[in-house]
Amino acid sequence: MGVNVHYIPVTWQPYYQERFGFRRGEFPHAEDYYRRALTIPLYPTLSDAQVTWVIDTVNNVVERVAAVGSGV
Repeated sequence: MGVNVHYIPVTWQPYYQERFGFRRGEFPHAEDYYRRALTIPLYPTLSDAQVTWVIDTVNNVVERVAAVGSGV
């Protein structure tokens, strides 16, 4: 299991850049979301143990980031 990028801004797709002339930087909110978003494992066949692992892992990362941010 792993994480993945779920949403790539449409304006970064080659078709839309060629067809409409979109360039990076023109839609900062979409690009900011793209830089911060993460898709965690999520599908119907996840076992209870896998769900627990995902939850524990996300909580661990959040705790570590909070500790670094607070200077601990």
